[in-house]
Amino acid sequence: MCWTFIMVTFKAVTACMNRKYISFCALALTGALTFMSCNTDSGYDVEPIDYSGVALKGFSLKSDDKVLNNLDSVFFSIDLNTAQVFNANPLPMGTDVSALAVSLSYDACSEAKLYEPSGEEGVEPKEINYLEDADSKINFTNGPVRLHLVSADGTNRRDYYLKVNVSGVKTDSLCWGDMAFAVLPGTFNRPTAQKTVKMGGKAYCLTSDGSSYCLSVSDDPYADSWQSRKVDFPGSVDVRSLTATNSELFILDASGALLKSADGYAWSDTGCRWAAITATYCNPQSEGSGDRLLGLRLDGGKYYHTSYPAAAEAEAAADFPVGGNSATVVFESKWSDAPQVMTVGGRTADGALSGATWAYDGQSWVKLSAGLPEATGYAVTPYVISETDTISWRVKESDVLLAFGGRTAKEINRTVYLSRDYGVTWKKADQLLQLPKEMPTVYDADAIVFEKLLTLTDPATVKGRWRKIGLEVPLNLNAGGWVAASRAVKPITEWECPYLYMWGGVESDGALSRQVWRGVVNHLSFRPLQ
Repeated sequence: MCWTFIMVTFKAVTACMNRKYISFCALALTGALTFMSCNTDSGYDVEPIDYSGVALKGFSLKSDDKVLNNLDSVFFSIDLNTAQVFNANPLPMGTDVSALAVSLSYDACSEAKLYEPSGEEGVEPKEINYLEDADSKINFTNGPVRLHLVSADGTNRRDYYLKVNVSGVKTDSLCWGDMAFAVLPGTFNRPTAQKTVKMGGKAYCLTSDGSSYCLSVSDDPYADSWQSRKVDFPGSVDVRSLTATNSELFILDASGALLKSADGYAWSDTGCRWAAITATYCNPQSEGSGDRLLGLRLDGGKYYHTSYPAAAEAEAAADFPVGGNSATVVFESKWSDAPQVMTVGGRTADGALSGATWAYDGQSWVKLSAGLPEATGYAVTPYVISETDTISWRVKESDVLLAFGGRTAKEINRTVYLSRDYGVTWKKADQLLQLPKEMPTVYDADAIVFEKLLTLTDPATVKGRWRKIGLEVPLNLNAGGWVAASRAVKPITEWECPYLYMWGGVESDGALSRQVWRGVVNHLSFRPLQ
């Protein structure tokens, strides 16, 4: 029917030309072309490309322990639409992929040849006949290797492109790549004390020069957009006692009076007299109404657990820390219906140092373990680390606790410790999570995590007063296009990345460190695969 219509149209066009009716000819020809186009779109005239007999059904690397243990377990994706074959999770940095044997599974083909790029301009790729030598070693370092398949009857053929991805960085590493301000945020050139807490998604950094106080507030510490103002407390305060619940700030003055504030600038006396602030107990579901501040009250030479708002008190255990313990860490577990908080280290009533982890479940304090070195001034934070499974060589993310920076009886600790079970057990973290030599050795630092929205257009340069110190920071390595390996239903162009900040701390000579450090596990800054 299509050809009949075209012939009729051709006759009409001829007649038009004879009568020189140009306008009608144009319309008739346009109609013919339109009809042809419609039929082409409908599939009447254009046959789909036939790939039958040349389907690649499986691809893997052959075992070679000299290259990598369990090399044959690396998972490869085969995209039949684009004829791309790749491993979405790159092999560890430094893996030698210059001589790898492969296993191919495909239809019964009359030809299966691999073309290995030379990497040199003008040099033809090396041809490998897989049908004759299935154990030949292939060099993947110069880019994708082309696989050419020809069907058994010789009528169909297709090219596939095989790529073995290797990471350009140590994905498991906690990299502290940007050093912070020359001084902490605030109005003092030489602050002598600082404490930084997080409330309502904002950082509150309180500094003092020994007689005056300044509070700096920012909702993005990396943006270098601090709002700093002088704070007039009723009297002198213990800067290190600054603590935040979900909706209020608390601090102890020199007499032990517990002060509170909603914004950090206007303070009022709660009427409580405490010896120490221990922790905050915040229910994430309460939106502030269920927040409690936990502390210690000294009476008759004995310490009692107390709280604000007031609740029943209980005498503290002799080995419970009365000062110098870490900031609160909130967590939930399958063994408890209510959220729990924990704190580590500190100094007991008799002056002894502690390495214990204590947890509060909403009713009472329990000692979970004594697995850390005895020290005061630990910085503890929940964080997400990346670990490479050495069976499948896939990168997985794990929620852990990190502890570092405590001061023992002999020295300031530089070792980073890790717990996978909410502080029940601690061990020295892998070398990739340890602090770099460029970072100062301090205790009484504050470790806080802030999420940052990363996008494909994020610049690789640092901002404001932040500056590089020569450490590798592979921010957003996947910028420049959608990762072909992504299992997302649409291209991922932005994602949340948790950055870990370390504020201040006291150095071995007793001086306050005026630096802020910003770190991230390399893998977390990569565009997610799903």
